[in-house]
Amino acid sequence: MTEPKAGLNSDFTAVPKVVKEEFLSHQIMNFDCHSSSFIETSPGQYCAVWKGGPGVGQSNKTIDRNVGVWMTVYDGVWSTPVEIVSAPDSICWNPILCQLPSKELLLFYRVGSDPRSCLSFIKRSNDDGRHWSKEEMLPAGIIGPTKNKPIVTSNGTIICPSSREVGNPLADHKATSCWIEISEDGGRKWQGIGPLALPDRPFGVIEPALFYDREGCLRMLCRDRANRIGGIGYLWMSISRDGGHHWSELQKTELPNPDSGIDVVDFGKGKIALIYNHSHTDRYPLNLAISEDGGDHWLDPIVIAETGEFPSAVLAKDGLVHITYAAKADGEQRRIKHMVVQVPN
Repeated sequence: MTEPKAGLNSDFTAVPKVVKEEFLSHQIMNFDCHSSSFIETSPGQYCAVWKGGPGVGQSNKTIDRNVGVWMTVYDGVWSTPVEIVSAPDSICWNPILCQLPSKELLLFYRVGSDPRSCLSFIKRSNDDGRHWSKEEMLPAGIIGPTKNKPIVTSNGTIICPSSREVGNPLADHKATSCWIEISEDGGRKWQGIGPLALPDRPFGVIEPALFYDREGCLRMLCRDRANRIGGIGYLWMSISRDGGHHWSELQKTELPNPDSGIDVVDFGKGKIALIYNHSHTDRYPLNLAISEDGGDHWLDPIVIAETGEFPSAVLAKDGLVHITYAAKADGEQRRIKHMVVQVPN
């Protein structure tokens, strides 16, 4: 069977509309924030986390220590952001939230000087993120979700979109690949499935995002590293017909990617919103594109923010799409911004 290849078209009948924007992170000089994750814990109640730390420049680049995990919760108003994981001599990477059917909230994060030499952890909360357990280290060989939220099935199975990197990006020898990590017991035991790699380009794809198509098959879109090696980057797609245990060969879509993070919102029945940077070269502006057929084709994207990267997005119970992302606030310094978007039916 020939797998579908995503394309673009311009048949826009109704345009998504931004209805609210606000900053969530502190307005502090010489403090940089990045890599947010957003979740609705109960109807109308939200939790957001991100990595951030003091210094001039950007966290995990020129700022290479004291980059912790910060959090705020919403119950009518946003709480004052607090640091919930500190890393005085290191960096916390890409904190990610997911919620189990029991309502237990999980926080995944990694700590280390670079994403190729990190330790991976979970924390747990039973009160919508206000208090957290002691950290649990994931088993060796299990990374956890590297950028985007896991899919949690009705029986509590966690399907994590993950990726692995070896070799310095500036070295001659380096490789990346996407993985799926599955837990059926709340994140205590794991099965790793992979690698999903580009056969002709070892330094290929990372950070998949998962959604379901019209037939109920699981799909991933993942980010291309071609921009880092002088190539032209795109998003790539793969399909699983058995809940994530086996995957088709990765296929290049027509969606450009500048080696930047993406996220997706699944409305059901094949309607998908993709939040990404529609560019081969630049991590701006931030765009939103809609697919009505499970990712086979995409309507022309709209700009939702002139500056913005590394989005996290969810469909709230009220039908609105909530997006958090890193927005440049002063020079290279970034703050976490929250946006609410109304997507027409």
